[in-house]
Amino acid sequence: MRPLIGEQHQKYLSASIATFGALLGFEAVSYITGIYQLKIAVLLSFYVYAFHIFWLTFIFDLHLKKRGVLAEASVNFKGAKMVWEAFKERFSHIRRWEYLRHYQNYLVLPGLIYWSTVVLILLNPFNITIKQFMVVSSTIALAVAYWFMKEQISRRMEVLHHWIRLLSVVKLFTAFLIYSAIVGVTIHFGYDAFFLFTAASSVTFLLIYQALFQHNLLNFSIFIWIVIIALAMGLVSLWVYSFWNYEYFTAGLVMLAVYNMFWGLLHNHLDKTLSRVVVFEYLAMMALLITILLATHNFNQRVI
Repeated sequence: MRPLIGEQHQKYLSASIATFGALLGFEAVSYITGIYQLKIAVLLSFYVYAFHIFWLTFIFDLHLKKRGVLAEASVNFKGAKMVWEAFKERFSHIRRWEYLRHYQNYLVLPGLIYWSTVVLILLNPFNITIKQFMVVSSTIALAVAYWFMKEQISRRMEVLHHWIRLLSVVKLFTAFLIYSAIVGVTIHFGYDAFFLFTAASSVTFLLIYQALFQHNLLNFSIFIWIVIIALAMGLVSLWVYSFWNYEYFTAGLVMLAVYNMFWGLLHNHLDKTLSRVVVFEYLAMMALLITILLATHNFNQRVI
């Protein structure tokens, strides 16, 4: 039987629905926080995220499903038993570890984008400009992440080289969002330095781990380096915590500059393109950005 829509059209449709759902979800959370119904906004954000998980698990996987399961089950079973057996065969790939290890990894980036955006919206309930910037930019970032995930699934988890540069920009944007959200939560709710250190180290580990996983560059020695970089970013967060004020977006930029330096050096090392010139370029870029931020930051407004 000829399919109703082609494979490429199915990619566009499923990715578009997921992206549109993200946009509507962000707008709904933004509106509800604007009327200061924070409890409802938090509950709604969990419902929207549940929709994303459902869609990515049961719709995004159409290229992996086993076809003709109902017809096959009807040969040996009848009634409810037939439906149950067809249902199990339809989602048999979910029970395979090869699929699950990729699937959980590709959920990391969309998850970080989604929850960091929700947190930043909740931290700025009445700032329409910041909220709309978060909504639009994060929706675009999610669209890129979803499309890349869709490409990976449709090609049976093959390593792709398309969209890599654009995806790298999205990953840096994600790092900025998540670091800003962590610092913002720490400052607004009065958490201690240990919370910030633990959170910054954990999200750094997730960011680097999922990136190297997608590039098929993971091994034990690299795992050790991921842990070292994650702990180093935790120490950077302590430095930020020691004298930064409530401007957590600039704090996120400082941490992003350091993260970009660590990630760039590690990635070039794994690609065997690391040289003194490359090291100098990354260090100079980090130093320039941090210097500009320190020069323009108002430390007199620190909240004690």
